[in-house]
Amino acid sequence: MASETKGGVIVYTLTERQQQEVLESFQQVVDKRDSRYISEELYNHLNLNCNFLSHFSLQGFRDAYSDDHLPEFLDHFARHSEDSQWQEAPEISRQFFDLNRALVDYVNPKSPDMVQ
Repeated sequence: MASETKGGVIVYTLTERQQQEVLESFQQVVDKRDSRYISEELYNHLNLNCNFLSHFSLQGFRDAYSDDHLPEFLDHFARHSEDSQWQEAPEISRQFFDLNRALVDYVNPKSPDMVQ
């Protein structure tokens, strides 16, 4: 994961392959209902690009959303949840719009498009 500065904000960039890995990891988490499938790529994207709390480490992040807490993780991707405000951050919306929309659409397949 490389980084660049845009308007004084550090944005971590992802190659097309890394974005695919993020999406595949996310799909496994949702399909298997198991936070153990949160990959390092997904963790880094959510932490560095989407303003998610890091919980100190990948393992801490997985633990925070394990078992009965997985719905809290998924709520971050619900279109109208208070926890989904990260979707509206301008830097994130532009740079990772397609990837983040794919994450949101995977959780909400019948909902309207994510706000740009």
